[in-house]
Amino acid sequence: MRNHAAAVYSEAHGGFWSIVRYQDIKEAAKDFKVFSSAGGTTIGEHTDPNTPPKAPIEYDPPEHTRLRMAMQGPFLLKSTQAFTSGIRSCVIELLEKIASEGKFDIVHDLAEPVPQEVLAKILGFDKETTVLNRAHVLAVVNSDFASKPPAWRAFQEFLRVQIRQRQNDPGDDFFSHLCIDEFDGERFSERDLIAMLAAFALAGHHTAINGISSAVRNLADPAVKKAYLQDPSLSARIIDETLRLDPPIHLEARTTTETVEVDGVTIPANSKVALIYGSGNHDEREFQDPEIFDFKRPTIHHLSFGHGIHTCVGMHLAKLEMAVVMEEIIKKFPNYRVVGPSIDTGMIYGHHMGWESIPAEVG
Repeated sequence: MRNHAAAVYSEAHGGFWSIVRYQDIKEAAKDFKVFSSAGGTTIGEHTDPNTPPKAPIEYDPPEHTRLRMAMQGPFLLKSTQAFTSGIRSCVIELLEKIASEGKFDIVHDLAEPVPQEVLAKILGFDKETTVLNRAHVLAVVNSDFASKPPAWRAFQEFLRVQIRQRQNDPGDDFFSHLCIDEFDGERFSERDLIAMLAAFALAGHHTAINGISSAVRNLADPAVKKAYLQDPSLSARIIDETLRLDPPIHLEARTTTETVEVDGVTIPANSKVALIYGSGNHDEREFQDPEIFDFKRPTIHHLSFGHGIHTCVGMHLAKLEMAVVMEEIIKKFPNYRVVGPSIDTGMIYGHHMGWESIPAEVG
């Protein structure tokens, strides 16, 4: 597709355009006025009108600005460092359990519990609420287009109960402040709060889990492990190359507000457009030998967190989780190895791909 044209049309799902080259994707993601998020960010999904948009990614300014400013507090780079000790404690506890077994699954036994525990602390969920939240998230994430609406309705009702509890009896947690504080002179509506809380819960699930799983899997390679042990500062490069090669989110949809030309290809107004980040990350024009995992690349400027105003609000926290897990597993099990085969999830909603299972041994 990248060699055929800058933008490619498909009649599937009612018709949509795919932008597949790195620079074109980056420019489109930056141009939020022409490539609007308000029409939804998934290709082929018929959204239930009673389901609020995903916040803030399915909003355009000025609504987007207000929502993002309210949501980003715990996820700013200076704020995420406060979670380091909590993440480390969680990972150490998980590794202690793994030590007694010898064999483990990188996805289920290590990557999956970490993001949920971190988000529970951010939102002020107790253990029981964390378990319920995770069950609802799994129901939504594992549903197909037919079963997704009822799963979403059940999840929204769960979130509605949590919101009203905070409004009636607020704590000092971040979520309580979202529920009762005023932003730009007014409180958020219940619909907005559901959208924000759902975004936190879902973003902390498959994206973070898949990122952690891929990083630990790549670190198990003997050459990568040797380089990391010799120079732990390579952590950031290993993480970025992992995200470039294996992005947790492969695409996001936009809707054009006017006719636009992408490198000689005309896309009409009111068209659905897929920004295929996964393709951009593998663009031969931008990365030499893009299918090879090479953390020594001169630059690793991937698109896995998006670009522009919709850049992932949780990217610093996600990278921190990946870094701490890598640091602690090498410290505890320097000879750990993947014993395979690794099983991927396949493409879900044509939107994201991750890991179902990565068997490993402590070594």
